[in-house]
This record gives sequence, C-alpha cells and structure tokens, in this order.
Amino acid sequence: MPTSDKSTPRTVKVWDLPTRLFHWLLVIGIFAMWFTADILDRLGLHMTIGYALIGLIVFRLVWGIIGSDTARFSHFVHHPRHIIAYIKGAHKGIWLGHNPLGALSVLAMIISILVQLGTGLFANDQIYNEGPFSGYVSENTQDFLTYIHDVNFNILLGLIALHLLAIAFYQFKKHEPLVQAMITGKRALKPDETVQNPNLHFAGWLAFVIATIIGVGVWYLVSYRAPMVAGWLGLH
Repeated sequence: MPTSDKSTPRTVKVWDLPTRLFHWLLVIGIFAMWFTADILDRLGLHMTIGYALIGLIVFRLVWGIIGSDTARFSHFVHHPRHIIAYIKGAHKGIWLGHNPLGALSVLAMIISILVQLGTGLFANDQIYNEGPFSGYVSENTQDFLTYIHDVNFNILLGLIALHLLAIAFYQFKKHEPLVQAMITGKRALKPDETVQNPNLHFAGWLAFVIATIIGVGVWYLVSYRAPMVAGWLGLH
C-alpha cells in the first residue's frame, strides 16, 4: 500500500534476500527448462530441473506466508477495489513491492508454473521419458496432461512476455527502477516520493533451513516415494 513518512531516507529497502534469490533462480530455471526440452532435447535433465523448480515454488509459497513484509501474499494480494482504484489512478504515491497489477501478473505466473510442473509429473514424450507419476494414471490421462503441459507452456511464455513489457514500461517510461530493486533489494526515491520502510528483518538461517528441508523433501518424495505420494493423491 502507498504510505508516507517525511523521515524516510532517499533509499528504501524493498525486497529481502530470499525473495530476490527465488526470483532470479526461477528466471534461470524456466529458461533452463525451455532450453533442455526444445533445444537440447534432454528430457531427463529437463525433468530434473523441473523437480528443482517444484522445490523453489514450494519455498516461495511458504515464504509468502512467513517471509518479510513485501514477500507476503497478504501484502500484495489486493482487494478488487484497490486494483480498480490503481487503474483509475486514484491512489497517489508509490507501491513498495508489487503494485496491484504487478501482483496479478505474479499470481498468474505462479499458477501457470504450478500447472506446468504438476502436469509434467504425469507427462510423457511418447518414447522413453515419462514423469514419476505417469504410471499411476491411464494412457489417455497421460496424453491429456502432456497436451496441457505443452499448451500451458505457451501460456506461460505469454505471461512472461507481458511481465517483461510491464517491467520495461515502468523502468523506462515511468522511471521506476524495478530491475535494480530486485538485484540490490533497494530502490532510490524520487525527490517528491516519501515512503516508510517495510519490515525486512528475517532470520537468514531460517530461510536456508526451510529451503534445504523443502529441497531434500521434494527430491526424496519424487525419487523414492512416488507410490506413497500417488496414494496421497488417490491415484492407482
């Protein structure tokens, strides 16, 4: 939400380190998923990267609940009236973190990535590569989820393109340094801008422990406990 505080310094903290690491690792991971599947045709490596991205997304969901202010979903998931007011220009000042439209873009991409990763667990390439849970559904279901996997990737590419266009607009047209903020965690304020620093205090060791537990857990479940997970999902 836009805030004001005359005592704010000319640089304000925006993003904590775990959120920034998530962002750039996700960028690298999605590019690697496309590159290994469409360019290298290394679907085994493609699936391994997919498992890593599952862990990354699960961490972001957890961090969206217990992380610092701007990382929390409660901070940037706005009521529709706030989104409408933002579009109409009724709110003055700046938004720390994701503005209402940016938040919609982020949520749409997270949902699309979840669909991509989830369907990938059941997909097959009609040759010799298949997801770890493909054996627990019918061949028709495998083919359907593989189709969704392929179509959704194009949707995800479209969402990414819109996201990049929006960043370019804010970066060059509105002169809001969104990219720099996601790299340094801070953003410089314009002379007429005053905001209150969000609470970015967090235990770095806690974020590391959570990420490690999630990473090991995803690897273990996918690699060694696929039948158990299939049972949880009600698959046979």
